[in-house]
Amino acid sequence: MRLSKFISDNIEVILQEWEDFAGTLHALDSATKAQLRDHAKAILAVICVDLDTYQSVQQGIDKAQGNAPEAAGETAAEAHAVDRLQAGFKVEEVMAEYRALRASVLRLWQCRVKQADASDLQDMLRFNEAIDQSLTESLAHFSAMVRDSQNVFLAILGHHVRNPLGAISMGTQLILQDGTLAPRHLKVAAQVLRSTQRVSDIVSDLLDYSTSHLGGGIPVTPAPYDLSAESRSVVQEMKLFHPEREFRVDVEDDIGVCWDRARMSQALSNLLANAVQHGAAASPVWVTVSRQGGDVLLVVQNEGEVISPRRLRTMFDPAKSFAMKSTSERSASQSGNLGLGLYITHEIVLAHGGKIWVSSTELEGTTIKVRIATAGKAAG
Repeated sequence: MRLSKFISDNIEVILQEWEDFAGTLHALDSATKAQLRDHAKAILAVICVDLDTYQSVQQGIDKAQGNAPEAAGETAAEAHAVDRLQAGFKVEEVMAEYRALRASVLRLWQCRVKQADASDLQDMLRFNEAIDQSLTESLAHFSAMVRDSQNVFLAILGHHVRNPLGAISMGTQLILQDGTLAPRHLKVAAQVLRSTQRVSDIVSDLLDYSTSHLGGGIPVTPAPYDLSAESRSVVQEMKLFHPEREFRVDVEDDIGVCWDRARMSQALSNLLANAVQHGAAASPVWVTVSRQGGDVLLVVQNEGEVISPRRLRTMFDPAKSFAMKSTSERSASQSGNLGLGLYITHEIVLAHGGKIWVSSTELEGTTIKVRIATAGKAAG
């Protein structure tokens, strides 16, 4: 008996095993029959159609490599992911359901098919491909919804924190204008204002991080301006914050661009702050801005400990970078920089249609390069 017909003829037995297993999962310990079975019947129907559909060798290879054609609209597997997330499932439990479904179908089929021929083996291969495809759809949709919910939470948190921060900042500025206060009180107020600004900067980074993950990236508003003058201004500002560090600046004159001035200044400031934080304290930070045909090449370089290729690959992704750290490194970084600045810089560069890359060697130190067309994304 062909596997697709076996599934159709024994659908109730298979669904009952799915239901029995789902009932053992904590999230569904008091669920109804419909909630336990959820989209299992629809998922199996899609698999049966797939088994009965002609598939070339190349199509089978593409599917096995995760390159199957995307379905129009929401699939049964994606709808299942939505319901399971709402039911309180963890991603491991979604995987467990598919693992149990695969084992159930093949075990029941094995009892019916005593000796397998070539067509049976082909059916088994196709069935595993179809299960994997459905599992991939479910997990991808499940993970995307989890990420979106986390980013929405961060965005809401950031907006709520901004209001009290603004009140603290305004109140502190009023205190600093009071000439009757003792110098030590004014000094404390000045420190409060600086700390408030630091927290405000962190909140802004969190908002950029969360909103960029919700789709569309970081929004930019390009307008013509003199990059040369703006770059020198950003470096000068960084010198005021870090008077103990040496900055060697080589900025070509009269570079006109059509970029988002505030965003690109933020990106350069982030790169400089990263170079100061991670570079050797006794060595300078080099900054170069020059024309390269119709593009601009911006280079920030510092000496210091060589960064391994493994860490370079995740340098612009703070979540992956943090996940790669050992327990001791994570504990040490609790009071350190989470790397949001480099991520935001990466997103700003991409929003302008540019490219950013990093290298780190014993001879040249760590070098981050940014290349963007002078006309921005419109030129791409």
